[in-house]
Amino acid sequence: MKKLISFLLAIVIIALSSPLCFAAVYENFSYEVNADNTITITAYSNLHLNSVTVPETIDGKTVTRIGDNVFKGKSSLKTVKIPNTVVSIGNYAFYGCKNLTSVTLGSGVKALGNYCFNLCQSLTSIHLNNVETIGEFAFYGCEKLTTLNCGNSLTAIPKRAFSDCELLSNITFPKLTLKSIDDYAFANCISIVNLTFPNSLNFIGLSAFSNNAILESVTFGRGALEISGYAFENCPLLLSVTLPESVTSVGRYAFALRDETEFSHSQSFKFSCYSTCPSAVIYSSEAGIDPYLVDLKQTVKFGDVNNDKKVTTEDARIVLRAHARLGELDESRMFYIDVNLDGVYDSTDARIILRKAIMQEEQAF
Repeated sequence: MKKLISFLLAIVIIALSSPLCFAAVYENFSYEVNADNTITITAYSNLHLNSVTVPETIDGKTVTRIGDNVFKGKSSLKTVKIPNTVVSIGNYAFYGCKNLTSVTLGSGVKALGNYCFNLCQSLTSIHLNNVETIGEFAFYGCEKLTTLNCGNSLTAIPKRAFSDCELLSNITFPKLTLKSIDDYAFANCISIVNLTFPNSLNFIGLSAFSNNAILESVTFGRGALEISGYAFENCPLLLSVTLPESVTSVGRYAFALRDETEFSHSQSFKFSCYSTCPSAVIYSSEAGIDPYLVDLKQTVKFGDVNNDKKVTTEDARIVLRAHARLGELDESRMFYIDVNLDGVYDSTDARIILRKAIMQEEQAF
């Protein structure tokens, strides 16, 4: 009897010392009750509904979290509304929801996990409202995303958060809170034309805005700013760069563009452009070719995509449109389209063609 009483007492002690957490189901949602008597959504079972509104409460308890993987791969989803009560959305929560076009984040959402909306290929815009942190690769590969409003509270844009969002052209950064834009955060976003950074920004990471084919202007804030290596490499239309006095350092090849790119700065920075490279690289720059990606002996004759016997900006435009699935390419011309000889056509090929075309047009004058 004493042993039985001791055993039961031990169970009671363990139960009282453990957080109150149990699984249950409400409509299509599985959920857990947390120790603070709030609710975390842990799974979503419906494979056919295309519109989902996450409930504010379940059984009188407030829904505060959406857990990891909840909507992952749900191809039926087109619109999602997150209530103001939710404060965080977990890792991979909407990963690969390829038909998701619209997401409404409640004003209470503060954190988005890693890969949260990764490869949501139909998402066209996102307003982060009061979000303070987002995870790595959060919106990577959202190829139809055109508009990003970072809200008023975001502190950092992490590694590859918006990389390969090829139609992204309209970006609004927070004016007071944003401190860093990390490595490759906006790499290969080939539709950005203008960038304006807030005074609060003090760090731009490695290759953060590299390979942005039509980026023309960058306006820096007045705060202390460190620009990492290759940050704006291969942005062929960024021909004039003005840095404020508050810029403290510029990394190697941060603005590796063309020899004629103009820089102005009150301090004496040494910029590493193509003119500081070996003669083979100088040659490739003059030919309008990316020396790090191509065989110089083979590529100089490529790039005539539309078969008009010359390389122009129109050739680059055709490749960009096809890569963004807005147009088609003549497959018989693939030998001339794949200018970097990697077996595919993509924004890299378009960038090389564009640089060659611009160089030739300038030489014509």
